[in-house]
Amino acid sequence: MSTVNLEIEIPERIRGTDLEKKLLQKAQKHGLEQAVVELYKDGSISTGTGAELLRMPLYDFIQFLGQHQVSIFDYTLEELHQDVHTAKAAHDEARKT
Repeated sequence: MSTVNLEIEIPERIRGTDLEKKLLQKAQKHGLEQAVVELYKDGSISTGTGAELLRMPLYDFIQFLGQHQVSIFDYTLEELHQDVHTAKAAHDEARKT
């Protein structure tokens, strides 16, 4: 992976302090995470790409999305109702045999 630099304005009073260092570390981590979540939400990247960008296993990325209230299931309400109806019909049919 390559590296890019972003500019963040830091107040003069914290320049060169431990607080600046912590702020920049958190901004790097959380900025990347938020960007990846947003890219996933708008359909620009897959779960695999998101996991790769955050350097985590796919399973961990799926859990990470859940922690951010982002579902990996791209269902409309109608599709969900149809799946529930189909599952009920299959269950009823199986009970008959």
